[in-house]
Amino acid sequence: MAESDPFRLGEIVVHPRRPEWGDGVIDQAMTITHEGKPAQRLIVRFANHGQVTINTGVAPLLRKEAVVPMRDHSTIVSETSSRFALAAKEKSAGGWLDSLGEKRNGKELYSLPEAMTDPFASLSKRLQATLDSYRFSTEPRSLIDWGVVQTGLNDPLSKYTRHDLEQAFPRFARDRDQHLVELVRQIKRQGKAEVFNEVLQATSNATARNALQRAMRN
Repeated sequence: MAESDPFRLGEIVVHPRRPEWGDGVIDQAMTITHEGKPAQRLIVRFANHGQVTINTGVAPLLRKEAVVPMRDHSTIVSETSSRFALAAKEKSAGGWLDSLGEKRNGKELYSLPEAMTDPFASLSKRLQATLDSYRFSTEPRSLIDWGVVQTGLNDPLSKYTRHDLEQAFPRFARDRDQHLVELVRQIKRQGKAEVFNEVLQATSNATARNALQRAMRN
């Protein structure tokens, strides 16, 4: 966050490492210094996680929309969710048949996020983004959180049924596992074995660590 571009009350943001929290509305903002650099301490109310205090020097946030007029923040979050749900229904210019086809195939549910596959991102960042996704499972709450990340909707059940999510997750998990294996092969081919140690040290999730270790043995 640049000093000249601070976050302001009412802005809608997302946490890049916890997108399943949904849209967050900034309730309070205080200017601070973190390790000698300007930062902010924000109180953010996330649609799916409640109120969180964030130091932008430690956990940078991303703006989702321009500043909105100050009013009741719970209303803002509710309206934002409704807008995204409406946009999801109207986004296909091909008409209702295309929209129905997209919902039926659920491609956005099982497609791997750009953070995992972006060729302009370093292999280390792609690997970390891939491992981050191992925090999701078919446990009911976790499955909904995964749906939030995949669709960008605060409530993925406004577009898909729980059965849709349950059907899509195994395909996503299969493609992610294959992607992880290929990332590991690329890292080995480039002689960057140190990346594995760096990422393992930064990964506390046991499922992710085990998946990476399996991929490294292939």
